[in-house]
Formats: sequence, structure tokens, C-alpha cells
Amino acid sequence: MSIISALPSLSYRLNPFLSDINFKKSCETVLKKSKSINKRVLSNILANDNPEKPFINDDKHIYIWYLAIGSMINPISLYLRDLTPVISYPAKCPNYRLVFRDCGMADIQFCEDEEFHGVVHLLPIKQMFYLDQLEHMYKRITVDINDYQECSHHVYVYKMNLIGQEERPINIPSERYLDLIVKGCEHFGVNSVYINRLKYEQPVIPRKLPTTYETINNIPDDIYYTDEDLLKHNGKDPIFSLWISVNGKILEYTGLPSNDHPDYENQKQFYEFVLSHFAGREVTHAISKAWYEPMYKLPLDDDDLCDEHRALAEDMCVSWGLDNSRKNNESYWRPVGRLCQTLKRSRL
Repeated sequence: MSIISALPSLSYRLNPFLSDINFKKSCETVLKKSKSINKRVLSNILANDNPEKPFINDDKHIYIWYLAIGSMINPISLYLRDLTPVISYPAKCPNYRLVFRDCGMADIQFCEDEEFHGVVHLLPIKQMFYLDQLEHMYKRITVDINDYQECSHHVYVYKMNLIGQEERPINIPSERYLDLIVKGCEHFGVNSVYINRLKYEQPVIPRKLPTTYETINNIPDDIYYTDEDLLKHNGKDPIFSLWISVNGKILEYTGLPSNDHPDYENQKQFYEFVLSHFAGREVTHAISKAWYEPMYKLPLDDDDLCDEHRALAEDMCVSWGLDNSRKNNESYWRPVGRLCQTLKRSRL
């Protein structure tokens, strides 16, 4: 078992205690809302299982065996994406190791005689297709896993897309992201030795203090739009440009880079993702769900978001390049005004 980091000299490690209380409360909330599958139904599904195949077809439904390696290990992340595994269990993946690439997201790398641990979920195929859309920087491949009783199974796992013919660069995960993985591993009973490796050996980029959250700047003064105005810019009518609102600040999409630009494919995928999920709407709550931060309570609806949590969502958008006010920052979005209903919040 090995964990690769880009800068081993970095000394900062995960502090899991910062989020313990709110994560526990969130799990209790989800447990109350969740419905467990009937044991007889589960037995009938598993009766059709073939360990050499990464799916189950019971002649009525198709289910996919999926090895989660990143945030989908976490039960709250699953809940916030409406993913409801039929069954989940911890497992080992031989001849691969966990790495973090690009912006610090989990990936796997072939490495003979090594292994890493994750959580296997059995998902309805419709939910797997939905997850494929969310994981637009990845493609599904198949690997063999072993459960903790040493029974093997063929499963799907996400492998990060190449840039041209090259792997994306190794990088350090954020503390938030590793916290999601660790808490998910603990929840599903992953081997404690492996969990401790993640906690105490994997360098992380520490969480920002709320006072250092970055904001989207250069918002035009005294220009406000309604929810109805925003909805017109949902990408469905070519007359209207694509808009999104982040913490009450409306951004207009300015277009893709040229198709020979080195980041063209990544930006195209990001644009298609925004078009499908965020276009023409206020996205702060959706971002808080998609990029769940266990330090805050479960954001069931917009009213569940405190001002600090909203500011974090805006800071995330700045880190993705949605703010064009910084020098040497290549952004494909420009601010055009504010959303009327969130005027007070957006001035934070």
C-alpha cells in the first residue's frame, strides 16, 4: 500500500477533529431519511451475481459494481447526489495505488504488488450513468478487488482522463477532500491501518480560514437581475448568453478557448457540465452539495447555508477560475450584475 504525494516535504496533515461533530449530525440526519433495502429483495439481486462481471442483471434491473476511491466513499456525498447503493462494503484493490492528481483529486495508478483500499457500492445503472456525467474528468475502467474475506470481484472504477498522451500531474489533495475520504472510510469499516496512513502520512493543503476566503470582484455597480432574468440565460435559447449566479453575483460565459488551446478539452467538459447542472440558476447551494464540506452541517436546502458556508462556495468558484479580476488569470466568465433576492448576502 502506497500513497504518492507531489511534495513530500509538506508537513501539514489532516485534522479530522474539526469536522467530527457536524459530520456525525449529518450522518444522523441522513440515516433518518434513508430507507434500507428489503433483505429478500437484496438476496434476490445478489443471487444473480457473477464475480467475474462488474454488473448484475436480474432480468428486471441492471446494477453496477463500483469501487469508490474519492468523495463517493463518503455517505453524505452519496446522499447529496441522490446515489443510493443497494449494498456497500470495504475492499482492497491489488496492483494499484491511490494517487492525487491535477487539482488534488483521487486517481489510481497501476503498480504491481501494491494495493489501496476503498469502498465498493452496488448502484442501479441509471445512477451510474448520472455519476458518469458528474465525473466528467474521468473514464470508467474495470479492475479486480478483494473484500476482507479475500473474495474477489470484477468492478468498475474511475480513472482520470489523460492530457493528450500524458497522465495529469501529481498534486496534493485539499484537507477538505481527504477528510471526506477518511470519514467515509471510517463509516464503511475500511481497514484502520490504511485510514491511519491517509490521516498521518498524506500531506494536504490546509483548509483556509474563513477570513481568507476569496470573492468574485468587479461586479458592476447598481445592476440587478431577477430570478426570471437569470433563468432566461439557461443556455437553451441562443439569443441569451449563458449565465450562472454565485452567492448572488451573476457571471456570463464568454466562450471556449480555441480548439488548439492545451486546456480546450477540459474547458469544454466543464462548460458542458455547467450547462447541464448550473445554467440559469443560483448555484451556491448546488455547489455546497456537490463539493460537500463536512465542517458545516448538511445543506438540505438554501436556508441551511450560513453566510460563512456561502462564502466558501464562492471561494471555490474563484479557485476554479471564475473570477477574471486577477492578473494573469485566464477566465471564461465575466461578472454582469447581482441577483436581486440575494443582494444583502452578495455584498459580504
